[in-house]
Amino acid sequence: MSSGEVVLWVVLGLAAVALLAFAVILLRFVGRAALSYARRKPVQAVAFFVIPGGLATFTAAFFGAGLPLAMGIGLATGLAVFLLVGMELG
Repeated sequence: MSSGEVVLWVVLGLAAVALLAFAVILLRFVGRAALSYARRKPVQAVAFFVIPGGLATFTAAFFGAGLPLAMGIGLATGLAVFLLVGMELG
């Protein structure tokens, strides 16, 4: 392994650690806002998670995705919409 490869691996490792730290900070902020919204308005929070998630699951399955993949797409979509709404309204 040459010195250039070592430097490249070190820089890659530092970038991965920085990206992980940024993601943790962002998720803590967004998660806190979403949880406060879910505590204040639980019915609306469930609706903001279930409706887009269900539509995304149905659409993915309708267009030929396997059921586990469609469920994953629906889960990710529902969670993203819930976190965005929770962050805005929380």
